[in-house]
Amino acid sequence: MGTRRWLGILATVMVLGTLLAACGGNDSGGSTGSTGSTGSTATGGGSTASTGTSGASGATSSGGTSIKIQNFSFVPSSLAVNGKATITVTNNDTTTHTFTADDGSFDEEVPAGQSIQVQVDVTQDTPFHCKIHPTMTGTLTAG
Repeated sequence: MGTRRWLGILATVMVLGTLLAACGGNDSGGSTGSTGSTGSTATGGGSTASTGTSGASGATSSGGTSIKIQNFSFVPSSLAVNGKATITVTNNDTTTHTFTADDGSFDEEVPAGQSIQVQVDVTQDTPFHCKIHPTMTGTLTAG
């Protein structure tokens, strides 16, 4: 009986540890993966999106219309957008995130492993974040 009880407690601790790690986020403010790597260019839907260069300071892209969520970070963390645009947000993490403007102009949930399209109208720099993981931040810059 004692061994079964300890195994049950151990299993519970492991599950709780996994859940806490998944929700812990990335407090460094930058990408923990692919630090210092050069970005890639992808095409789709008639537009070209460039992820720029990722690193601890974040990445900047001009003219792209895609943002990836990976390793609890937005990549690129800064995206130049001129006026009305459709941004494709792809969540490569295994947990749900949000793509939420600080000013409330958009607030969309992005389920794990899925992509969404968000209509934006950027006339001034617009900071954004994940409501679930507030250390995840970025900015749409008026281009």
